[in-house]
Amino acid sequence: MVDGITPERVREIVAMADRPVLRNLLITRGYHRLTLAMAQVLDQGDFTWPIFATWASKQAGQFIREEELGAGMTTLLAARMPAVLDSVTLRAPIRRALTQIARHVITGNTLVFEELGVAFATFAGTFAEPAARTEERLADVVALFSEGPSLADVVTMADDGTLERRSQGGQTMIREALAYYFMALHERSAAARAELVLLANGLCGLHEQTRLQPYIGGALAAPLAGLAGDEGTIGAALATVMRRAATELMMTMALPGQVLRLGSDLPAPPGQPLWPEALARLEHPRLLQLTEELGAYAARERGLGLVDRLEDWLRPGEPEVQGSGADDWSRLGDRMRYIFEYFRSRQRDASLLVSPFSPAQEQDLLAGRVPTGPL
Repeated sequence: MVDGITPERVREIVAMADRPVLRNLLITRGYHRLTLAMAQVLDQGDFTWPIFATWASKQAGQFIREEELGAGMTTLLAARMPAVLDSVTLRAPIRRALTQIARHVITGNTLVFEELGVAFATFAGTFAEPAARTEERLADVVALFSEGPSLADVVTMADDGTLERRSQGGQTMIREALAYYFMALHERSAAARAELVLLANGLCGLHEQTRLQPYIGGALAAPLAGLAGDEGTIGAALATVMRRAATELMMTMALPGQVLRLGSDLPAPPGQPLWPEALARLEHPRLLQLTEELGAYAARERGLGLVDRLEDWLRPGEPEVQGSGADDWSRLGDRMRYIFEYFRSRQRDASLLVSPFSPAQEQDLLAGRVPTGPL
């Protein structure tokens, strides 16, 4: 096991409710360590869901660290409503809105790690040794997760602004994903193995995005709830601008060497084809079923509108996944269409294996300190 990322360590990190900034950084680091642990287990160059969670969690940190969120929001507001930045009466409601955005992101970031961090830590620890890769051990791992459909939490806001949530549904998609990762351990065909990993990654992504629905929606609605009703016409306009600004920030993904704009069609990895060779053509029946459900495969291969087809014709040297850009990040279907194609295109992108933190920042995190300087 890489660096002691065990289910127990996952639970310790989740329990750090009084230190949300440090917890997010440790979650991000934890996903990176789980990426390396899973890469050791699979040992075939197909990267599993934690590699994508690493960079999503790092992006979430910008919302959790309210100072950075506020700075980014200020820049966007200055370009659209500069007068509000000088308004003393609007400072408090703006701060409340930023806090509510952060609370939603904090809760979502933590609950996903609590579920899937445990799943990957258990899988990597159980199957680290080839001799342990038996159907009996798989059954033990799968049994840790409950049967039932993936459902969004029921979330309410207490009088003090804190979030109260009630989980519902089950974890059948996690159980299914773990079984496909296990099948990939024993698959000799590179193409078949890559499809199994992509299928498992897609199921993990759909489960966690379903669970995240009220937190993403709540974060984007926070400015409307906190400003539109209290500050009259100016407040309503400001709330709308803040929601747009939060959406722009949320729909940006900083990767090593590239920044993705999630509202635009997904570009190929720098210097690489759009799809890894092993995933250029998808054939696994369950995988094709999933892509149909998500609208991902259909969006790429058929049913494109005139605008997408013109873009494809006018920009032949810049391959993109036509029709993948999300129109509204608060809609699960829009998110998953983009996310699935992102998973498919980057499943063998080794540039994502780099640590999200510098060596000095790693040392601070190991010592239980929040690193200073840019994160």
